[in-house]
Amino acid sequence: MEALLNEAIEVKVSSATSANDAANPEAIKKQTVLHYSVEALNAMEAARIHWEQGSFRKSNEELGSVLQECKAFCGELPAPAAKQRAIALANFYKERGYRYNKEAPLETRVLRAVFGMDNRRRVSSYSIVLREAKKQNVSILDLPTWIASKGGVQEIRLSQSKTFIPPKAKAEEMSAILDGRSFIGYAESALLSHTADAEYAGDKVVLLGKQTPEGKYGIYTVLRSDGIVNAALLATYAKSKEIEAKAKKEIEAANDADGKPVAA
Repeated sequence: MEALLNEAIEVKVSSATSANDAANPEAIKKQTVLHYSVEALNAMEAARIHWEQGSFRKSNEELGSVLQECKAFCGELPAPAAKQRAIALANFYKERGYRYNKEAPLETRVLRAVFGMDNRRRVSSYSIVLREAKKQNVSILDLPTWIASKGGVQEIRLSQSKTFIPPKAKAEEMSAILDGRSFIGYAESALLSHTADAEYAGDKVVLLGKQTPEGKYGIYTVLRSDGIVNAALLATYAKSKEIEAKAKKEIEAANDADGKPVAA
């Protein structure tokens, strides 16, 4: 049986694309013989190893170098330098005719500039890598080694996606949480009552205002846009998670202190 499996099975594959081409002697000359055998698989495996150790490895090293420069460009800066960087990015986008979204993460904006606006999936993957590296305090010099240790860009992207929550889901979750809470206060006035509309009863809104020296809040306008409301919900979600993380850290610190032996 093993001898039969190892035996080469030859199949002729022609590049002819029609009956007329098949009748053409020149087309017949382009026929390729494929060998379905263990030897053929061995040869392909060897070609893969050569590729991984050669051009593929070199390509990854070059990519790592580009990502290092992108990470360096996204580093922490004092306010004047950060402003200069933001202006440079906006000007670059303008020169290329790209749409500039200043609300996007800095890493994403830089990577879009470097890799172009047509490579959205690639930019998304690289942005996840740089932001995860930032979260784990990976240095610029260690970035390529860190990426390799994680199994490459794709593996980092997949591992990140396990805990990733889409913005829409975050907004919906925060909206549901708020629906279960009591109001902390009410804003009432004759002018505000004119903005009320029975059609929007029960809908969430954003009140744009300013805190007064007396500790009150002056309302300028009522905003009902879904985008603005969702942005406010996302900001509230982020703040709630920040408060939860801080509370958890304080509880853990207290538990650690309780577990320490009392000095004699």
